[in-house]
Amino acid sequence: MKYIFLLFLTYSSLQAFEYHLKPKKVAENVYCFFGKLENINKQNAGNMVNTCFVQTNKGFVVIDSGPTYAYATQAYAQMQKISPLPVRYVINTHDHDDHWLGNSFYKEKGALLIGPRTYEQSIFKGMKTRMQRVLGKTLYGKTSIVKLDTVVDSNLSLILGNKTFEIKQLEPIAHTKGDLIVYMPEYKLVFAGDLVFNDRLTSLRDGSLLGSLKVLDAIDALDAKIIVGGHGHMTDTNATKHLKQYLSTMKNEVQNALDNGISLETVTKQVIMPQYKTMKLYDILHSRNVFDAYQELEMYEEEDE
Repeated sequence: MKYIFLLFLTYSSLQAFEYHLKPKKVAENVYCFFGKLENINKQNAGNMVNTCFVQTNKGFVVIDSGPTYAYATQAYAQMQKISPLPVRYVINTHDHDDHWLGNSFYKEKGALLIGPRTYEQSIFKGMKTRMQRVLGKTLYGKTSIVKLDTVVDSNLSLILGNKTFEIKQLEPIAHTKGDLIVYMPEYKLVFAGDLVFNDRLTSLRDGSLLGSLKVLDAIDALDAKIIVGGHGHMTDTNATKHLKQYLSTMKNEVQNALDNGISLETVTKQVIMPQYKTMKLYDILHSRNVFDAYQELEMYEEEDE
């Protein structure tokens, strides 16, 4: 009995993590997998990100390939249940690894990879990713880093079959220094990547508070009917509102702290914003966001002098 149990454990450890992906239809021929509202851990194997795919009459276009090779494999299996079409393109919205580590699977399937210049600048074969450090060798599995086929510096229009995808960089720096959105005029639909969070807090660690506010205004100006963010389950016209309110409130309170001589060392204790304490990941991200916002606004003031 003990031998059988050990054999079972060994067999189980060799199997890929089961993500239980279920595509949700957000428009005609447009589907998304919505991740958990939590941080990366071994229990979710990185399934805390939103990824999407669009069916055209010539094949699929994937927006963000997800956190691992196994994730992409299982996402592809779900696509094939809808239609036995190839994946022609994968569009990476930015260079945070939970959004693109499925690229190698799609590359093996012959897909062309598209992404921002920052992907090409900061991602290289052999680097140890955040996902790899957190998940470990077994869960990371066959995941590997591959190069892009097309780099987008500002805008690119992609047409596949009967669908048009307008790939745009709306701001030089917002969530990161290379954020892309994908706009489908046919549906008035925006795939916003991590420029839009809802149901949980965002992170400013690689980006800009002011740029994030500007880009949210730019997304709203598109007058889209459907907005899919990188994290969170809301996709209607209210999808940007919570994040905009959070960042606007932070900007005002941090600026007030600066005006009143509050130091960087104590500002996180002053700008608590208790109305957001019930939001997912508040305890992990809010203080760091305040810290980063203070440094940005302080620098902005110095440049204006």
